[in-house]
Amino acid sequence: GYYSKAASSGDYSKAASSGNYSTAASSGNSSTAACDTNGFACAAGINCSAKGNAGSALAIGYKDNKNQNRFLCLVVGEDDIKADTYYKVDSNGKAVEA
Repeated sequence: GYYSKAASSGDYSKAASSGNYSTAASSGNSSTAACDTNGFACAAGINCSAKGNAGSALAIGYKDNKNQNRFLCLVVGEDDIKADTYYKVDSNGKAVEA
């Protein structure tokens, strides 16, 4: 429903929430996070991915070429980021479909 929340932790963990303004957070290597319309999804760890629907904000963790922890932030519907599509971060720090 509206304003739903979900969280998970551990390698390969998954978190999903549905409804407008939902949030999902997942931490651990190879984790995934997914949210619904106008929601927030955050996946923190190596080789993570996130997806959302229209207007959702995605934050995906990765390590840069200096082994520094970083987040790439995306908005579904901007810069060719598609709805209901998982994204991960490539070796150049760019969003790619997972």
